[in-house]
Amino acid sequence: MFNSYKILLPTLLAIATSAIAQPSFRITSFISHRDITDSQKGDIRQYASGWADAMLTDDAATLSEARRALAEPLDKRWSMSNTARMHYGEALLDAFEPFLSKENKNQMAAVNALQVLSLLGTERSVITIMRHASSASESRVAVRHWAAASLEDSFQTGRLPLSRLTTVATLLTDAASREPVWHVASRQLQALSSLSNTPGLRRSELLELQKLSFQLQVLAISNILEDIATQDDATLRMRSVRYGLASLRFQLIEPSFDAEIKSNTINDIKPVLLRILQVVSDQAQSARKNEDLATVYAGTIETADAMLRRHAGGRDKGDVSLRDTWMDGNDLTLSDVIKHWKKQLSSK
Repeated sequence: MFNSYKILLPTLLAIATSAIAQPSFRITSFISHRDITDSQKGDIRQYASGWADAMLTDDAATLSEARRALAEPLDKRWSMSNTARMHYGEALLDAFEPFLSKENKNQMAAVNALQVLSLLGTERSVITIMRHASSASESRVAVRHWAAASLEDSFQTGRLPLSRLTTVATLLTDAASREPVWHVASRQLQALSSLSNTPGLRRSELLELQKLSFQLQVLAISNILEDIATQDDATLRMRSVRYGLASLRFQLIEPSFDAEIKSNTINDIKPVLLRILQVVSDQAQSARKNEDLATVYAGTIETADAMLRRHAGGRDKGDVSLRDTWMDGNDLTLSDVIKHWKKQLSSK
């Protein structure tokens, strides 16, 4: 009994310590100050580490409370100064380091850490998030997915300079091009598209970023497609191509975007749309062996052909559905459509 008590006591002390570690104070009363005292810096570190420790739990309510507490100082109503943001950001990054390590098995804690970091909008935080959005450095699929979503939130803080946005966008394009999981690649493409609406930039900077956003979306879609084309069998990665096309399709008719940028994007995407039809034709037999794959591939050629008809012209849709005839196993219609667009695009 005595030995059991000795084993139990450290466990109880650890639980008690964990509970005590949750700060009972707030830092919102001084984070608007440009000058932060050493005592206040200590409070910031204690607040960040205390609530961060509370996130290492399987209890959803506790996790939600900790995330809300860590996000609260970043709410606009507290007008956090750049000095306070720097110190709070450093404290959060230090506290979250074990959460984001590959050894951490609590992926929910890692995801919530990324969501909090996304609210910072600092250069160090966005680079940290980017590292976990790439399959080259992050093996956990859920973490990559939410890292991509967190990048979009970071862009929308309006605090990042154009140079950093450009760097991260380029890295994100490379990550999307290599991403093996379709829904993660789709989320990465969505983050790239969100750059066109980044707040906090001068008009000239926003136009430059919009141009880059469109260019990188087309490049990523093309890269994913060419990687798919190297495989003998059809793959669900085509879903990310279809998602990227659907997103671009709406962006290209959005009146708020610069007309010249949209026109250049249309010229860039046309050969990619034709290439999509060719890749689907090459992998048709494999794709039609699986209902999910067939649906994805059919939907992709339907979207690609619709975009070509809108932006390249010269082909009447007619009464025959390209999607339906292909799904029914008829490859001749698609072959004829490919021949038409080859001729149409080569003449322009």
